[in-house]
Amino acid sequence: MISGRLRFTAAVTLALSCLFGIGVGLASAHAQYGGSTPAANSTVSAAPTTVQINYTQELSAIQISVTGPDGAEVTTAPATFNLENRHQSSVTMRDDGPGVYTVVWHNASGDDGDPNDGQFVFTVAGAAAAQSPTPPVPATGPAASATQNAAAAPACVDNGARTPGINDSRVDTYCKRQAIRQKYAGQIDVASFNAALADGEGFESALADAMADFQTEQSHQKH
Repeated sequence: MISGRLRFTAAVTLALSCLFGIGVGLASAHAQYGGSTPAANSTVSAAPTTVQINYTQELSAIQISVTGPDGAEVTTAPATFNLENRHQSSVTMRDDGPGVYTVVWHNASGDDGDPNDGQFVFTVAGAAAAQSPTPPVPATGPAASATQNAAAAPACVDNGARTPGINDSRVDTYCKRQAIRQKYAGQIDVASFNAALADGEGFESALADAMADFQTEQSHQKH
């Protein structure tokens, strides 16, 4: 987590980089998504039996949930990470037919214990894939309401172009992030939210950090 003066400096730098400069280099204390099999946003011919995710740091804890095209949980056992290579994690899953599968992960860095989260999707080819269903999202909490708000933002046009470096499908386009910023206007420090995402944090972690920073700023203003 970026904190104090470091977070402020990173946030200001990010704010000056056009709409959302993912290219700005920031130090990270989180285990970020580094790749997966199946890859994020890829299409595969058949449902895999295992989802593997690599992270940029060693892990001390990992949770992975996979939901199928009908929104049902398809993981068949708890996620694990490789004790010989703690950057690697995996979870077994069952075939739920063709369509979009959503992978949600939560981890803790083995370097300093910082938590992180993220979400990505992959598609199993077949008749259902052509329907382009909306990926399932958590049914309750800020992630659900923010994602629903993002989907209902007709004024924002970005043609669905994904932002390089962001693999969390809840915030991987400008319009999704803009809808969330509008949804939580007056509740989050926007610069901190942007900086956290650019630093590799997932949506839930970035939102929590931005809310905490906003509360800290409000407290300082009262004194």
